[in-house]
Amino acid sequence: MLRHMLMARGIDEEAGLLQNQGALDLWLSCRGQEAAQVGSAMAIGEVAVIFPSYREHAVAVVRGIDAVSLVAQWAGRTYCGWNPRTHRFFPYTLVLAAQALHGVGYAIGRRLQNTAETVVVYVGDGATSEGDMSEALNLAAVESAQVLFVCQNNGWAISKPSREQMLTSIADRAKGFGVRSWSMSADDPDSTYLTCLEARQYVESSQSPGLIELRTTRIGGHTTTDPHTSYREPDELATAVANDPVERYRLELVSEGVVDDEWLGSIDADIAAVRQHLLKAFAS
Repeated sequence: MLRHMLMARGIDEEAGLLQNQGALDLWLSCRGQEAAQVGSAMAIGEVAVIFPSYREHAVAVVRGIDAVSLVAQWAGRTYCGWNPRTHRFFPYTLVLAAQALHGVGYAIGRRLQNTAETVVVYVGDGATSEGDMSEALNLAAVESAQVLFVCQNNGWAISKPSREQMLTSIADRAKGFGVRSWSMSADDPDSTYLTCLEARQYVESSQSPGLIELRTTRIGGHTTTDPHTSYREPDELATAVANDPVERYRLELVSEGVVDDEWLGSIDADIAAVRQHLLKAFAS
């Protein structure tokens, strides 16, 4: 888990630099959400089909997608840099919540072909305010679609805070459609893994939909072009940085003797090589 989190952070940082240099058209950071993404992705396993939004870089790392393939679409070089069927990870979707309906439709279609598969749809809190998300939840419930909705609630829909988007939690809203739901703080990958594993097992055993709300933190802006410091309070930003899940998990594993300086050094070397590969591929 720590390796995936550190690798995602390294790719994220390099991609941000490349965008600042004009090598990428846009970049949406997952900084602060690595624990939610890695914990959930590892609980989902390798078999389920994933329909991501546009910020699931750490999920892509868990699925074995290399950095250049992941970043290529943000440079406008390809529609999708990887083979969706090989990685069971479909292309990013920039249209909010569109992937929710795609995922439900895919799950129903596979069932009609007598080849039912577990489908996982990643969305953000802002996407749950879209009509497509309500349609997807309702359709999944009515049709008993084998879909797990994973909502990363980072508290912001660009500059709109969650408290101004909804009067109830996202998990409670799912219950209104008849969809079983969970809600948890997802700043620790271990606890995130366990709860997401329970949710995935429920969806598979009941052959019905579920939704898990992962309450997490967006450390940076919505995108690399978002002046988020102009609408976020300094105290909130300071708290977000202080609670950085990557650093907290690294320190925890070091203190428990799970990893040491030699192991961390080898990971740092791997990340440096990946960053150099990205620089060579896109900055030239």
